[in-house]
Amino acid sequence: MNIRIYEVGISYYGRTYSEGKKINWKDGVRAIYCIIKYNIFS
Repeated sequence: MNIRIYEVGISYYGRTYSEGKKINWKDGVRAIYCIIKYNIFS
């Protein structure tokens, strides 16, 4: 297999709250709850 792997640079600019970013700390708590619920108790 004579293949080449290239690294390509990317740029990323996250959205601001005024542009539609509506996540806050409560969403993080909910995510941790779901991770624990579905990984430990399943």
